[in-house]
Amino acid sequence: MARFAARPFDAARLGLAALLLVLFAQGPGLSGLVEQWWLVLVGLGGALVANSTGIGGGVVFVPAFDVLALPEDRIVGTSLLIQCFGMSMGALTYLSRGSIPALPRLEDGGTARLSSAGIVLTVLPAALVGYWLATLGGFRPDWPLALIFKVLSLGLLAALLATQFARVLTHRPLAMGTDGAMLCLVGLIGGAFVGWISIGVGELLAIYLMLRGLRAVEAVGLAVIVTALCVVLARIGLPGSQGVEVDVALLVAPGALLGGFLAPFLLDYVGETRVKWFCAFWIVVSPMFM
Repeated sequence: MARFAARPFDAARLGLAALLLVLFAQGPGLSGLVEQWWLVLVGLGGALVANSTGIGGGVVFVPAFDVLALPEDRIVGTSLLIQCFGMSMGALTYLSRGSIPALPRLEDGGTARLSSAGIVLTVLPAALVGYWLATLGGFRPDWPLALIFKVLSLGLLAALLATQFARVLTHRPLAMGTDGAMLCLVGLIGGAFVGWISIGVGELLAIYLMLRGLRAVEAVGLAVIVTALCVVLARIGLPGSQGVEVDVALLVAPGALLGGFLAPFLLDYVGETRVKWFCAFWIVVSPMFM
């Protein structure tokens, strides 16, 4: 107990796993797992992609659930519920490993600078507003889900590749002025994307931070934290905004927990370039299944 008290992120990860175990026992149970064991692999794949790149697990879950013929109005909500477990585990793992940088708050001249916490607290409220507008606010393209997913995912692909080839905008610390405004815009647009297809805010944040000179592991770690907080608060604060297939979500979630735990280590082992190219390949291929 003393060890967990000294390492709160480890305790939180254990608590998250215990919560899922309780919900799983009350839901599909062992018999459901035996019958649909392959759903765990879907969760593992989605969480590995999400937590090693900042790209939301919906890039795997949405096409998979479309193939499974889940009702369209429940696909996004089910994906978000799974991400509450997978992205939260990933965020706690990044925090536990000390991967999140303590960005400088002040420049020598006294200009206010954004810390890591400041980045999160700037993006998150805007993301929740964007999510509300996209769901209960009714701000949504009049397109089928498959078309929205294809258009937005290919747009995210272009932005992801930009981080591989584009010149870093600047290595200077992030300022509260221009960067603060850009982060609010990233949050607002990304939150709307989350409401539409369950991915978006983490991808856009990671891309912006990498273009501003942060190392990939730092940018992805912050993106995972923002995504985790966004999906959890969206599900808790706006529970009726998306329909959910609870049993499917609970069968996928164990794999998502494992993937969230392993992804930061995968990023270290494989390297950011290989991970980016794999995700680019998946984003091109996955819309073909819808």
